[in-house]
Amino acid sequence: MADSGVRRASRAQDAVRLLFLLDHCGAPHGDDQAGEEPQVAVAVIRGQKRLQALDFWLRNPDYLADELLNQVEAGKVDDTAWALERAGALLEGDEPEISRYPMLRWRFGAWEALDDALGLLYAHGLIDIVAVGEPPVKVDRWDYYLLPAGRDLAGELRTTASDLAWYDERAAVVLAVAGQSSGSQLKALQYAQAEYERTVWKASISGITDRVRQRLAQITEQRAGASR
Repeated sequence: MADSGVRRASRAQDAVRLLFLLDHCGAPHGDDQAGEEPQVAVAVIRGQKRLQALDFWLRNPDYLADELLNQVEAGKVDDTAWALERAGALLEGDEPEISRYPMLRWRFGAWEALDDALGLLYAHGLIDIVAVGEPPVKVDRWDYYLLPAGRDLAGELRTTASDLAWYDERAAVVLAVAGQSSGSQLKALQYAQAEYERTVWKASISGITDRVRQRLAQITEQRAGASR
């Protein structure tokens, strides 16, 4: 049975979060595409698996911070000071609790139905959604395209809606850790977290804030000692 009493975002909150993910994490999309791809799109996230993985990090700041630390320790970060500062900001005070919107664990990892929020963006002409394969008989994946109106709205919200700033700022961090890796690659990173992997089906994936705070403190102390 799915968890009851779990904090949920509103449809509008989901839509804004996905809009910023598309704006930041969508791969650039030109006007020379063929087939069913919308010619006017400016960015695309290919596959719901990638979208769900990106959304998991945006909704769970402690897991996002831990992935930043993974990349710091692996030497994959160009600006280590920036990465540690962002990890600290994600873990500061009650930020992990007030900004967390838990996701349920399903067969292929963290998942939540996003149709309502995506439908809202689609209905307002902000995105397009294309089925890849042989729809309606066979759909291999769904691709999500950001349209010019969607980019314009993201830019407008960025400058006029200060209460939405954390969506925008965190989406930029999600891009920093995810790059343009596939959904399967991102899910593999998330499954490497024991708390994530051990969560039973249809239960909420628990937070890891305390553990990540301790890890950040250790890494920061080690770096300070090495610089003396």
